Amino acid sequence: MNTHNSVNSRQTKGMKPEHRHPAMAEDGKLSPMGGRACSSGRPGRQTYKSSAHFRSLLDGLLALRQSGILFDVVLMVEGRPIQAHRILLAASCDYFRGMFAGGLRETQQKEIPIHGVSHLAMKKILDYIYTSEIELDLECVQEVLIAATLVQLEIVIGFCCDFLFSWLDESNILEVHDLADLYGLQQLNARVHSYILRNIQTLSRSDVYRQLPQDQVFSALSSDELQVNSENEVYEAALHYHYSPVQVETDQVYLQDNLKMLDAVRFCLIEKQVLQRLHGRLNQCPLKDSVSAALKYHEQEIWQPVLQTPLTQPRSTFRCILGFGGMFTSSSLTDSEHLFQVFHPSWREWRTLTAAHAPRMSNQGIAVLNNFVYLIGGDKNTSGFRAETRCWRYDPRHNSWCNIQPLQQQHADHCVCVMGGHIYAIGGRDYSNELDTVERYDPHTNTWEFLSPLKREVYAHAGAVLDGKIYITCGRRGMAYLKETYSFDPVANHWSACAEGPVERAWHGMTAVNGRVYVIGGSNDERGYRRDVLKVACFHPEANSWSLLTPLPAGHGEPGIAVLDSRIYVLGGRSHDKGNRMKYVHVYDTDTDEWENETEFRERVSGLAACVVLISPAVIAEARSWEQRTKASWEEVDIDNSEDSSED
Repeated sequence: MNTHNSVNSRQTKGMKPEHRHPAMAEDGKLSPMGGRACSSGRPGRQTYKSSAHFRSLLDGLLALRQSGILFDVVLMVEGRPIQAHRILLAASCDYFRGMFAGGLRETQQKEIPIHGVSHLAMKKILDYIYTSEIELDLECVQEVLIAATLVQLEIVIGFCCDFLFSWLDESNILEVHDLADLYGLQQLNARVHSYILRNIQTLSRSDVYRQLPQDQVFSALSSDELQVNSENEVYEAALHYHYSPVQVETDQVYLQDNLKMLDAVRFCLIEKQVLQRLHGRLNQCPLKDSVSAALKYHEQEIWQPVLQTPLTQPRSTFRCILGFGGMFTSSSLTDSEHLFQVFHPSWREWRTLTAAHAPRMSNQGIAVLNNFVYLIGGDKNTSGFRAETRCWRYDPRHNSWCNIQPLQQQHADHCVCVMGGHIYAIGGRDYSNELDTVERYDPHTNTWEFLSPLKREVYAHAGAVLDGKIYITCGRRGMAYLKETYSFDPVANHWSACAEGPVERAWHGMTAVNGRVYVIGGSNDERGYRRDVLKVACFHPEANSWSLLTPLPAGHGEPGIAVLDSRIYVLGGRSHDKGNRMKYVHVYDTDTDEWENETEFRERVSGLAACVVLISPAVIAEARSWEQRTKASWEEVDIDNSEDSSED
């Protein structure tokens, strides 16, 4: 017997080769009519899926239930029967699956007693299993929650928690908390915690507040998410846990006691004058020690970035993009002293903040260290270009500015990076000379020192920090556009050359996200004309190589760059192809390699210094839309005019 003959080489049984079945191809396989193969490129096999099947299946099961057909198990609850289909119960949750498919005696029983739950609650659980719907009200929700916990139906537990949360208020918060605690309902406990965070000001003035568990209240008062306008409100809420509001308001409190809740108060965030008054009222006690430490913190303003602890952090989880300075096409904005811009994606608009002594410059170096913003050098462009040595620091907790030690040398068109708790100002120019100098700022001493210089002078370059090294790339030297790339090792105090970038450019943006360095925008020279660079390049330090990504939708020279939630915001800038500053904002998604449009500025701007920091709710409340600011400006003018025209 020839065992190695294939179907292709032997005849179909009972036929000659020339008399094959008409649906069979010459190679012996089924033709498309038979569903196996297709020489025309059409699929020989396809899968079909009905989205209506599951709904139809549920409807069919419900019909069986309503007709009393094929029931094979009876649940006895409070002595009353509930008929059901064993297979559906087993498929619906682990509790019944273990009962009917786990080899237990209930596998053979026709009647199964269910203890610890009410007949009404179990009937509603069965309603959900058969229909995917459940009706809850204040009378039954607790019973249903108990039943859902017993049979381990997480979805129904979630429905009950949602319903209870929708009715949560001061009158029932204690009962809901006890329920969550009794049955170990973490999501309901989280909802109670959330309620306390959002309603602390009113809740803390109620009697039920002092009945809540101490650890629950302390956790809320310690949270960054506590919704208060100032830390003074936290201090009052802490006192209200130990004393009634009347006692607090009439000063019938004994502050010498060791009051546990006061440990959650961030005294460093309370105004200095308030702390001084409180300090004067206290004898020696733990509270006075806390107030004394906070007063000392206030007196050391210049050192605050290195004195940060959890008790000095703003009560906020709201990270915003800030944009400082820049050159505007509108002269009215260029002349607007002390004004800068703030944005959060949820607002769908750019807002403005004002703070005394806010610098008005462009192309400043910017750094964020322990949530303090540093503006380093830049162009003083209100009366011609002038490179600066001055440096400023912004505190987003209080919307306030202070000066720090100036640079040892003027720097404009430079780049600034933060690494290892220090700030680096790298290269640039002073409008007389191009620079190779590198300065490092130590916030512990408020001093700048020179480090190992660059290999050569460079300005209009950009830098980023990744894995303990600073990377700079591109820029200009003389009239030449560069694509050189260097890395700096702070331990060795040494610059090393890396692979050159794929394109020459200057006045571009650069940032590091998720282990990659991105270089975006800028301009270069093409046949004697400055042109936009749309190519986006990605540097891979481990391979010392570059790759190109999806290009920019439009030109961004001298853009602001900020990273929020791993998305790169490219802010305004100058388009040489369009011959103007721009107000558009583009956002790059590092996960999908895609660009999208974001809310534009109200005015065209270039040379913006941008960053992302936590902003306190009190400062956010001061941010105003452009319409609000314009209206306020006109109202001020009207007031001034009315005063000028008034009679003596």
